Amino acid sequence: MTCKPAPPQPATPAASGPQIRATVVTIRTTTLPENKSITHTLVIAGDHARATNEHDTWRLYDTKANTVTYVDDIAKTIRTETLAQIVKRRHGALANALPEHYPRATLTHGTKRTLQGVTAEQSIITAATFRHELWLGEHPAIPRGLFALMHASEPLSSPLAPMMRDVEEPLLATRAFPLAEHIEMTFGNSKIAVDREVVSIAQQNVPASLVTVPAYRR
Repeated sequence: MTCKPAPPQPATPAASGPQIRATVVTIRTTTLPENKSITHTLVIAGDHARATNEHDTWRLYDTKANTVTYVDDIAKTIRTETLAQIVKRRHGALANALPEHYPRATLTHGTKRTLQGVTAEQSIITAATFRHELWLGEHPAIPRGLFALMHASEPLSSPLAPMMRDVEEPLLATRAFPLAEHIEMTFGNSKIAVDREVVSIAQQNVPASLVTVPAYRR
C-alpha cells in the first residue's frame, strides 16, 4: 500500500526510429496536499503494452501470451515470466505472517459512473486509515487482462504487503482497467492523497522500439 506517485515523465515519448500505430492512454497523477500533477502514458500496440514512466528497468506486457518481460537497460538483461509464475510468487509473499494487531484490507463495491465513454464501477479497498478507490471499466481500446498483468508484476516491497491478502484475487480476476483512482492515508493530523485518472485515449504514431524487447541476453 503506497501513496508514492511515479516520477515526472514526458506525456509522449519523442519520436525516433521506425514508427508504428498505437493506442496511447494518457494518465494524470495529482498528489495532495502539494496539488502537483504529472502525466505519463500507457502505449498499447497490438498485444504489447508498456508504461512510459518506467526507465532503465521496465516491463513489457504481452496480453496474448499472458506474459511480462522484465527489461534491464543498465545490466542489458531480459527475462520473461508467465502470469501464472508471477501470481504464484506473489501469493507466496502475501502468505507471510502478519502480526494480529495489523488490520486486513477489505474490498467493497460502490456506485457506477461514466468515464471515457464506458461504465466504470467503484471498488473500494480499506485498511485502517488507508483507502484506495478504483473506478474499473472495460474500454474497447484497452486489452482485457492488461491490468491483471500490471498489478501482479508490481513488486511487493513492504513487509506489510500481507495486509492485502484478502483483496488480491478480485484484483487479479478483473478484466477491466482503472480509469480513475483515489488513494489516501492519514498519519496523525496529516493526510496524503493521490488522484490518478485516464485523461485521454487516442491513436498515435510511436517509436516501435517502445514496445520491442531489446536483443539483450536472457
